[in-house]
Amino acid sequence: MADFLNRTFMQQQRLWLEVAELALRRWDLRADELRWLGHGSKAVIRVRAMDADYILRLYLPAQVNVKWLRSELTWLSMLQRATDLLAPFPLPAPVNGIEETLLELRHDRLPQARIAYAALFEFIEGDTKSARDLRPVDVFRVGEYLGLLHTIGQFSPPAGFDRPGLQWEGIFGDNSPYASLAARNLIGDEQRAILDDLALRLRRPLSNLAARGGATGLIHADLLAKNVVFRERTIAALDFEFCGWGFFLYDLAPLLWQLKGERARDYAELEAAIWRGYTSIRPLADSDRELLEPFIAARQYASIRWLLANLGNPAVKQVATSLIAERCEELKGFLESGILRRSTPTL
Repeated sequence: MADFLNRTFMQQQRLWLEVAELALRRWDLRADELRWLGHGSKAVIRVRAMDADYILRLYLPAQVNVKWLRSELTWLSMLQRATDLLAPFPLPAPVNGIEETLLELRHDRLPQARIAYAALFEFIEGDTKSARDLRPVDVFRVGEYLGLLHTIGQFSPPAGFDRPGLQWEGIFGDNSPYASLAARNLIGDEQRAILDDLALRLRRPLSNLAARGGATGLIHADLLAKNVVFRERTIAALDFEFCGWGFFLYDLAPLLWQLKGERARDYAELEAAIWRGYTSIRPLADSDRELLEPFIAARQYASIRWLLANLGNPAVKQVATSLIAERCEELKGFLESGILRRSTPTL
C-alpha cells in the first residue's frame, strides 16, 4: 500500500484508468471516452460508452469499508424504487448468476492482494454551480431536497445494512468514519486541544437533541455545492459516500459551512433560504435554527479529520499541514464567540 501511495498523482491516475477499462467489461461496456473527475478516498471517472454516460467509482480495500459501501448502494437503490428523488442510482451487473451493484476487480499493479472495488452509476444530466454562483432560490431547493430525503427517503433497512453513526460519537469519537487515529499524531498539542475543547463543548447540546426523538435518521452528510445537480424543476444530490445515521440538521451543515467561506457577505440570506426550504417540508421550531452554528463547527472538525485521513492523496498532502492549522484557528474563534468565521479554502 505504501508503494502505491508514494506514486505521483499522474502515476496513480494512469493505473486507475487501466482499472476502469477492466471494470467496464464486467458491465459489458467498452469506453469511447474516459474523463478523470477526481481522486480522494476513491477514483471517480466519467464514462462515455454506447451513446450513454456513466459515472464509475473505484475503491481500494484499505480506503473503504465494503459493508458500508454495499449499504450505501442499497439505500440509493431504495430511493430509486420508492421515491421521486434524484440521486446516483447504481447499475447492477451479473456475478455468478446474481445481479450485484458492487464488483471486485483484480489488477497486478494494485496494492493489497491486487484488489479494487467498482460501482457504476447512471449519469445525471443537469447543471452544477460553484458556491459562489448559488442564488437564494438554489439554496432553497437544496433545503427542500434535504427535507424530502429526511421524510420520504427514510426506510426500514434490510438485514446486514450497515452505515456509520454520525451523532456525537460518530463525528468526534475514536470510531468516527472521519477518524484516522494514526494521523492524529501529526497535529500539534495546541491544535489537538482546540479539537478536544470543541468536542466537549458540543457534547451536551447534541446529546440533548438526540434524546428528543425524531431528530436523527439516514442523512447524506456531504451535500456541498459540487454534489448538487440543478435541473429545470428539481435537483439531484450526488456522492452519498459519507451517508449514515445522523442528525437531520447536520445535513444542512456542509453547504452552510462552504457558504461561510465563500459567501460571507450574503451568508445570512443564504442560510435563511435553506432554512425556509427545509422547514417547508419538515417544519421545525425557530429555536432549532440555533443549532446550525454548532453543526457547522462540527463540520469544520470533520473536515480536519478528512484531511488527516486522506494524506495518501498527493493533492491533499501538499496543503494539509497549513490548512489544518488555519482551520483549527477558526475553530478557536468559534469557541470564543459561538460563531464560525471561515476564510480557509474548500477542497
